[in-house]
Amino acid sequence: MSLVTPSPHREWFIVLGVSAFCAACYLVTSFTVYGQYVGSGYDLGLFDQAVRAYSHFHAPITPLKSPDFNLLGDHFHPILALLAPGYWIWDNPGVLLIAQDLLVAASIPVVYRFTRRRAGFAFALVMAAAYGLSWPIQTMIDVQFHEVAVAVPLLALAIDALDRGDHKHLLLWSVPLLFVREDMGILVALMGVLVYVRAPRSTASTWWRARLLRRPPPVALALIVGGIAAYELVTAILIPSLSASHHFSYWQFDAIGSNLADALRGILIHPWHAVHVFFTPGEKVRTLLYLLAPLAFLPLGSPYVLIALPLLAERFFNSRPELWLTHFQYNALVWLVLVLASVDGAGRLGLFRTTGPATAVRGLLALVLIGAEVALTFVVPTQFRSLLPNVARLMETRHEPSARSAQRAGELVPDGVCVQATDRVAPHLTRRDHVTLPHLPITGSDYIVLDLSQPNVSVRASPTEVLAAARAASYVTVFEQGSVLVLRSPDYAGASGACAPLGRGRETN
Repeated sequence: MSLVTPSPHREWFIVLGVSAFCAACYLVTSFTVYGQYVGSGYDLGLFDQAVRAYSHFHAPITPLKSPDFNLLGDHFHPILALLAPGYWIWDNPGVLLIAQDLLVAASIPVVYRFTRRRAGFAFALVMAAAYGLSWPIQTMIDVQFHEVAVAVPLLALAIDALDRGDHKHLLLWSVPLLFVREDMGILVALMGVLVYVRAPRSTASTWWRARLLRRPPPVALALIVGGIAAYELVTAILIPSLSASHHFSYWQFDAIGSNLADALRGILIHPWHAVHVFFTPGEKVRTLLYLLAPLAFLPLGSPYVLIALPLLAERFFNSRPELWLTHFQYNALVWLVLVLASVDGAGRLGLFRTTGPATAVRGLLALVLIGAEVALTFVVPTQFRSLLPNVARLMETRHEPSARSAQRAGELVPDGVCVQATDRVAPHLTRRDHVTLPHLPITGSDYIVLDLSQPNVSVRASPTEVLAAARAASYVTVFEQGSVLVLRSPDYAGASGACAPLGRGRETN
């Protein structure tokens, strides 16, 4: 046994050790961010309300979104109900922090196994570690919780099964993906297309007949039909039936079409217009470079890159500018696919051969990966920059005035009240109060917690507008420190069942 290639038992012990180290980094970051009141009601508080409702066998009603809002009418993620038992043990948003961090870390051994089939131990370990500590994963951890976290290990396992030609496990991991989010149906269908392309060719005389008449495995048809049908069922029927607006709110691709079929038709008829929309403005190209350059553009040499295309298309064809950037959780799944595609692309170029110049190229590639990840840790404009340096920075800000003010404001709000809370304080109150974001009218709110330094927390009203309405209604200021205020209703008469975490509230709209 050599140091370069350890025994199988020791090899996996090392891989799991790397995964555990990454998970520890995620956990320290998540809980430090949460403890410093740097987190947010969107999305941690929102999902805390939803999963807490699941834990009591209720529909996922989320007052932070809007009164009586069923979160399944926003995105389709019933798989989150599987996290509910965690709340039976510990009724705290920390359950979601732990869940996300462990789910993301669980994908690291899969990346290693995928790479190990092609390369040696050292390179596979470098690739897995670079993936686990990369900037797209950092931004995933930054948001504290999002349903995409559940898709990360499931998609990794599905692509790994696809790569091994293991159709049974491909189907096994693809089915739960459909319950993570509505757009996963398109990814499942694309994996079915890749299975079809790999099917044995027919004996037709011409190459195009051979390709068209190949015999697809049943799993290919199941994935293609099932994925598309699931997407259409969820977006056309299930989500509209659960949404107050009675339609799917996230089709915002006005530049290319009014629905999926219309968009596909528009792309086929006006391809250059679609290309123009996809690559402009420049923020989109910048994000693509941040994703592809660290991988030496190797994903472009693999058919697996097609799985990332719908994830990029739904962002870059979208009219919401925040989706084009490197922030938030939007790049985690794309990055997972591109990392696996880069390994496959490198293999197709012969970079994993054991003889000739490939060995030197492979070593150079490993250095490029490490150097790129280290550099991008400090260059990519993410919210918190880097996992490891950020932990130290956040710990140093424990006693910053803004954190102390937010913490004190949250402590002054009693249990069992209806409270409008600023985004930073909201996730600290959802486990004991009926919490909404600051909005108008303020009728029915026992307490209002505002941070005047965050003017864009709620689309329904700014903090200054809510403050003016509260003072006009004779709300009493019980705390004011820096930009943070706590106001109490003149009609406050104590806790009530309507204002418990699962209560309906007393708001009138």
